[in-house]
Amino acid sequence: MSRPTREDRRAFLRRVQAVIAGGAAYALMPQLELVGRAFAAEPLPGNDYKALVCIFLFGGSDSFNMLIPHDAAEHATYLTSRGGVYNETSNPFGLGYARDTLVQVADTNGKTWGLNPSCGAMKPLFDAGELSFLANIGTLAVSLTKDDVNKRLKTLPPYLYSHNDQQKQWMRGHVNRSGLTGWGGLLGDRAEASNLGLQSLPPSISLAGSNLFQFGRTTLPFAMSSGGATTINRFRTNGNNADRIRYEALRGIIESQHNPILQDQYAVIGESAIDLNDTLRVALDPVNGGDIATVFPTGSGVASQLRMVARMIKAARTSAINHRRQIYFVSLGGFDTHQNQMAANGHGRLLQQLAEGLAAFRTALSEINALNDTLTFTMSDFARTLNSNGNGTDHGWGGVQLVMGGSSANGGALRGQQVWGSYPILELDGPQAVGRGRMVPTMSVSQMGSTLAQWFGLPAGEVGTIFPGIENFDPKLGFLT
Repeated sequence: MSRPTREDRRAFLRRVQAVIAGGAAYALMPQLELVGRAFAAEPLPGNDYKALVCIFLFGGSDSFNMLIPHDAAEHATYLTSRGGVYNETSNPFGLGYARDTLVQVADTNGKTWGLNPSCGAMKPLFDAGELSFLANIGTLAVSLTKDDVNKRLKTLPPYLYSHNDQQKQWMRGHVNRSGLTGWGGLLGDRAEASNLGLQSLPPSISLAGSNLFQFGRTTLPFAMSSGGATTINRFRTNGNNADRIRYEALRGIIESQHNPILQDQYAVIGESAIDLNDTLRVALDPVNGGDIATVFPTGSGVASQLRMVARMIKAARTSAINHRRQIYFVSLGGFDTHQNQMAANGHGRLLQQLAEGLAAFRTALSEINALNDTLTFTMSDFARTLNSNGNGTDHGWGGVQLVMGGSSANGGALRGQQVWGSYPILELDGPQAVGRGRMVPTMSVSQMGSTLAQWFGLPAGEVGTIFPGIENFDPKLGFLT
């Protein structure tokens, strides 16, 4: 066996053990066929640290109720389409918010916008240039007009309005019907050689379980919980005597030589998995400086996940881990609001969790001096219909996503305090609307992904390898410097 082949094989086994260490071994099976095709890429340019943090809003967020027109005429159009201002007693089927209840912000051009009343925590971020919105973004194969869609003049994304399929297309970064990889995972393939320290820890780290977004050709995501690295229950050196005996017996099995060689490799993987989790637990131990002082909201899953991401980013830049490129995945569910969308525990409550989690995460990133090194962005299945189904909304298409990071005015990359793209007129049958106010996107998922990937260090000439079809769009949007 040649030296390059041996090195590739060893690298793949390190990735396998990371998946097992993260408790997501079941997610490995589709990738086993790739063992013979593992390769070593050159490090990405630069010796600095950079992290991408994806927050996936599962279910399809009604994002035109997150960022709302504040201009009087535009807001009146919005209210008409949304069935008026919601009132539990007098207008229970309305989906709109009164203009005077919106959290008012102004972009750098002086145009005023309204944030959802539950998104007050986003206002300081936007005002500081640390938050921008991407308007009317969605899955696209090519640029489309309303006429193109209605008359089927151009290729449409397959399986529009399907949760499962649209989630996959967002995670893949393109609208091809098949593929076992996501754009975060493929970017992780390319970034892995930049991480010279703890090589058993892949660049892709999930706080929300297995996901297509982080699966690459040669890298697999490491799954951990908001409480930290996985602990093998009842196999501990710091437990009772029975725990210690079980732990020592397990170590004895995996440290032994086995025949045939495949059994021996499984033992190597198991040993590395235990060692990786032990390393992470030590690095995250508050005694070793692995905690943060920033207070996060309690009772919020997305806030808890983001808190652990901040701790991991802090630890990643120490000698214990020494990584330069990392991609994180967190999630918030419940956005499939067919019913009770405007209830007290409905869409507004989810947006509040997102906004307050982002605000705390921003403070934590500042605390650990990583604000300018981290970009956080949302993705979601799709937006929602503008009009009501009687008690909620149904599946839509183009919507609004956000990006948070250090302001370009203060050394960061984000051109914040902006609404990028073309925010549509919110009419049920407007110039960009088809069927109950479903918006035909004017910005593609691949454009957002390729812009973030190039900030991460992906050379412009390699963008097409991760985002097939990007040649149909502008591959680098203006929201990043």
